[in-house]
Amino acid sequence: MNRTLSMVGAVACALLLTACASGSLTSSDATSTAGSAGPATGSAAPASSRPSIAGPTLVVTVPELGTGPDAAAPGTVAPTTDLPSAASPAPDAAGATSAPAEAPAPAGEPATTAAAPPAAAPASPSGNGVNVSLANCDGCSVVATRSDVAAGRSAALVSTGSGRGLLLSVGSDGQVAGVIGVPYGAAFPAPADGVLPCAQGRCVVTGRQNDGRAILSAFELTDTGAWRDVSGDDAFPSATERSAVIDLDGELAIAVQDQGDAAAVWMLYTWGGDRYAVLGCAPDGDPPTSAAGIAASACLS
Repeated sequence: MNRTLSMVGAVACALLLTACASGSLTSSDATSTAGSAGPATGSAAPASSRPSIAGPTLVVTVPELGTGPDAAAPGTVAPTTDLPSAASPAPDAAGATSAPAEAPAPAGEPATTAAAPPAAAPASPSGNGVNVSLANCDGCSVVATRSDVAAGRSAALVSTGSGRGLLLSVGSDGQVAGVIGVPYGAAFPAPADGVLPCAQGRCVVTGRQNDGRAILSAFELTDTGAWRDVSGDDAFPSATERSAVIDLDGELAIAVQDQGDAAAVWMLYTWGGDRYAVLGCAPDGDPPTSAAGIAASACLS
């Protein structure tokens, strides 16, 4: 009898250890974040609501981000073991401190939490997404991701419960190297393929303003893993709801619409080495797919 009980106990222990080991990573077709490493206090969008991506899921904890749906978007965070608070002003060369700049919020209207309509899949250079689950962001959802943007780090665009946007840079181990708030837009529609358009270390984010017009912005991933906003003063607003991200020989170009009293035209921005500048314009219709037919004379101003 004792020998029989010992054998039953051994089998039970073996089954228990196998069950525990199988919960270290969630697969891309999982429908929940249960079993991921560490306690998951936040909730991510169900896997069924995003395109399926092969590979394991990176469980990401965003530094300096509260767990409530109205947590403010942090500023750029450089990789360090002592991450500064986004609300703490940094001293200048003279030792003085100044109040941190706040991202502009849409005036006169509350931030929307309604799901935005999917954006057309951008014609970006070939690349894959990565599965990301957020461990500390209630009400947040992962909008789009991109693997290996620069130096082995991936990008993840996150929409908070209050409609704010966050752009993360994530290592292969799930550690966040940098995070920056995306202040351009009240909502962030997901690309049809779930992949964030990125090339040459830069990523373009598509946003929607409260009136439905598109607004695009661009961010560059630095060697330290922090993001740099290269959107200029006002980013790239469109006069209509239409916009596009175009692959021009491996570089990302930004297409938005300008409109006066007559028909709208496409305005194409290309990277000039340190910033985006207008290359030219093209008549309304399908978004341009190349620089052919783009001319400065077609612009309205």
